[in-house]
Amino acid sequence: MTFLYPMGLLGLIGVPIIILIYILKNKYNEQTVPSTYLWTLSEKFFKRRNPLSGLTGIISLILQLLTVVIVSLAIARPIFTLPDSAGEYCFVLDCSGSMNTESDGSSRFERAKRDIIGEIDGASAGSTYTLIAVSDETAVIYERLTDKKLARQMLEEVPCSDGGTSYSEALVTAQKYFDKNRSFIVTLYTDKSVDVHENAEVVNVAFDKEFNYSLSDVSGTFMGGELSVGATVLSYSFDTTLELALYLDGKDTPVKRTEVAVKAGEPMSVSMSCKTDSYESFRVAIENEDSLAADNEFISYNLKNESAYRILIVSETPFFLQAALDVLTDTVIDTARPDAYREGDYGLYIFHSFTPAELPDAAVWLINSSMNVENSGFGARGIVELDAPAELEKSDSTSTVAQKLLTGVYGKDILISEYVKYSSMYTRFTTLFSYDSHPLIFAGVNGFGNREVVIGFDLHKADFSLSTDFVALLGNLLEYSCPDVIERSEYTCGEDVAINITANIRNVKVTTPLGEEIYIDTSSGVATFRLGHVGTYMVSLLASDVEKNYKIYSGAPAEEGNPVQSGEAFSLSGVQEYERTDGEFDPLMIFFVCLAVILIADWMVYCYEKYQLR
Repeated sequence: MTFLYPMGLLGLIGVPIIILIYILKNKYNEQTVPSTYLWTLSEKFFKRRNPLSGLTGIISLILQLLTVVIVSLAIARPIFTLPDSAGEYCFVLDCSGSMNTESDGSSRFERAKRDIIGEIDGASAGSTYTLIAVSDETAVIYERLTDKKLARQMLEEVPCSDGGTSYSEALVTAQKYFDKNRSFIVTLYTDKSVDVHENAEVVNVAFDKEFNYSLSDVSGTFMGGELSVGATVLSYSFDTTLELALYLDGKDTPVKRTEVAVKAGEPMSVSMSCKTDSYESFRVAIENEDSLAADNEFISYNLKNESAYRILIVSETPFFLQAALDVLTDTVIDTARPDAYREGDYGLYIFHSFTPAELPDAAVWLINSSMNVENSGFGARGIVELDAPAELEKSDSTSTVAQKLLTGVYGKDILISEYVKYSSMYTRFTTLFSYDSHPLIFAGVNGFGNREVVIGFDLHKADFSLSTDFVALLGNLLEYSCPDVIERSEYTCGEDVAINITANIRNVKVTTPLGEEIYIDTSSGVATFRLGHVGTYMVSLLASDVEKNYKIYSGAPAEEGNPVQSGEAFSLSGVQEYERTDGEFDPLMIFFVCLAVILIADWMVYCYEKYQLR
């Protein structure tokens, strides 16, 4: 036995003090009575009826001494050692989407938490607790924690994700603990059937009566004022008739309803359509109730409005460029003569045979630019005229950027008669075409951090603009220079979303379905974040002091919808040992109970002495 606060034993000094007070106490009370005869007669009668009257003082003394002793021990906090009673517990908690399945007013995840709390409460003091949360990512919530209250509190704060699950990383983590101590007690709490498991216990928290319907593969096509939506529905447990509804722009009243008969385990395709001039979003929902609501609806947002940008072509003869871009994009394309050029609100500036005094803070194409301009990232060394037309050489680079920009570009028989010689590249560019080792078409990032494309010859003095490669390359360069900030609005929980950091973007904030705000690093060209929950994410971008908001929807993974799933094997290598460490027993609560009983007993003795003996 040890004491946490041995100074508390100084309170035992009160024992001799109470005894001394009891010895010195005046045991006689002066009272006025009408006659000593009556007093003597009453004393004789009282002694016959109250044989314990002489013990009340001693009982009160004993109770007071016990109070002092128990209070002193409670302050000193004695801890008793219990040999071979404590263990090291490792709880692996499945936090995947299927754990949100509900029945009897609680989810599988909540049941798993209650089971773990029961294990913690039932373990001997001195045991250690490790908690590993598993979804599509694995996180160690706490490691070898001995404080039961803190372990329960941190467990309650663990959220359940809506993504998939993989035990591989959790197994590696648990194996490390098991290798250090073969007496490590590992328990997996999951809703999946894990038939193969060694050196680990598996607790399945799924109920047989749970059932689920799911909605997947939602897609929409808008053409000619009609929105057509397709989806796949599935009933996992039994044959039934599902009612589907189509909603537009966040309204509560559906624009279309349909019923579809489905057989258990067989996916069924369904389509709906409605007339509309435009839409910002549509939502498809299964109206039937089931045990898992996360996969009963899907929302698609229209990203075109926020992704729109304008193009300015500065050239004396913009015909070829304007005609090609009209085919490639439906964005607004303006033109201006070099002497009338003024910087405006454009996402892309194309300068043909003209070099501005300074680059705009946006994506830029410099075509046949023979003058140097600050922050362009390269230097111009004059025009080189060829004696005879020469063929451009297509790059054979295997870099991701080069491969993407040259997709669909044949690159043969592109002839030029003159070109601008470039050198002194101050920033990193990817060369797409060259002549005699001189880069003539290259792309990169300029000194302002904006994407830049350079074409080192006059389109009117080459046959490039008449070839099929011209449109293909311009399409790739257009996508590179002004990519959609977010390429699509429909994702699956657990996926990574890529955000293209285009010109002028200063700040990116992501608001999750739970209301959490995440700020994204904008130092690179592409930023990513992972979807952890089902619902709508808001991506807010601050560009040129104008905020743009993009909504994307994260749907439930199809594999998490099945109420009955088979999980991966969960086995730890090695030989399990069952050695326990010494545990601890803290009698503080017992002291409090005993103290309450003693105080009640002392109060009863006092009342008896005061009202019965006098």
